[in-house]
Amino acid sequence: MPRLDHINIDVSDGARMARFFAEVLGAEDGFRPPFDFPGHWIYVDGHPAIHLNVVARQSDFPRGMVNHVAFGVYEFEPTRARIEAGGWPYRTTGIPDSEIGQFFVEGPEGLLLEVQFRRERPARG
Repeated sequence: MPRLDHINIDVSDGARMARFFAEVLGAEDGFRPPFDFPGHWIYVDGHPAIHLNVVARQSDFPRGMVNHVAFGVYEFEPTRARIEAGGWPYRTTGIPDSEIGQFFVEGPEGLLLEVQFRRERPARG
């Protein structure tokens, strides 16, 4: 059965983007094979889930075909503390009629990151 293995993002500042993922997700910049172009592999829960290609460009990408990238499920308080400690702008919302809450965090270079958390399931009337 096919499953998503990783996302690949073109960035102009690989170190800053790697730091963003570390601060928000607790992810780690780890081993990357010796490709002939610069980049980073970001590990989430021991898996190289985010591949960053460092490219030259003059401005941030506008949000386009891919609106955002999502990871979950994390605990609310530690996640909020990491986001706020990094100074990243965010908003919270949730999936209607579910126990899934969402942080939408504005990252470097126009990246929007969703981080899900568990919340109490709303009571049904």
